[in-house]
Amino acid sequence: MEICPECGARLVSTSVQCDLCGWMIPSTAGKFLASSSEPAKHQEQVEQKLGHQVYIMFGVGALLVAVLFMATTVSKRVTPIGPATPPTSEVPTSQTPLSGELAERIGEIDLAIARDTTSMTILLKREKVYTLVDGRRLDLAADLQREIALETQLVEDWKATGDLFYEQMTSESEPQQRTLIADQSINAYQQVLMLTPDNHDVRTDMATAYLNTGNPMLGVTEIKKVLELDPNHLNANFNYGLMLARINRTEEAMAQLEIVLRLAPDPMSMHHQRASELMAAIQEQASP
Repeated sequence: MEICPECGARLVSTSVQCDLCGWMIPSTAGKFLASSSEPAKHQEQVEQKLGHQVYIMFGVGALLVAVLFMATTVSKRVTPIGPATPPTSEVPTSQTPLSGELAERIGEIDLAIARDTTSMTILLKREKVYTLVDGRRLDLAADLQREIALETQLVEDWKATGDLFYEQMTSESEPQQRTLIADQSINAYQQVLMLTPDNHDVRTDMATAYLNTGNPMLGVTEIKKVLELDPNHLNANFNYGLMLARINRTEEAMAQLEIVLRLAPDPMSMHHQRASELMAAIQEQASP
């Protein structure tokens, strides 16, 4: 964390509190939020998302999910990005109650939030998000993280919101529910792009989320934007190949995945392995 959320002063990486206002830096900060200074962690998150995307593609008992789109060309329309507002239709959360140690810990944090009369409330809410993520309650964590983002309007908070909804989306098996969750992920990523329009990683994730909505071709539009500005963006190249395969444009998909192999020639790299797996699946599907 480089900027104090309370007073805006710069923070030294080794500090435990802000020198200007005394805001305490939580020990758990950064547990979920990705940072450009954490390449290993970012690499792990990219690999997880690649795995999720392949899962969305293949499902259980099928090599490819053939998705027929009404249009064969990519619309140039861009979804307008405006001020962040609470969603008009909430994503229904799981009705499964919290239990055990997780319920006890959340209860303690909720009590502390209710009693707080200082500026520590936002920190307590962040701690609650981290605790819910650890307890694999991504539904509740995503909703709370969105509440935090609406309050702070920080890029990092909106990105964390989008990532949490994205992870929840990939674990949801019911199509209609997955679409609702994908919409919330896209909404959060749009706020990131409004603040940092050149964030190619976020635009790539948003493009993939579009595949689970009623506007999947917007995903192709967004991924092409990334490739126009950064032709060597590995994740965008892989996702474009994934999208082409999903709309049954197999020859173009294979050519696109060949680009991924050239950009990531190391057979041990995750992008090389994922591209090879997808190419093998396409070839097997095409075999008589």
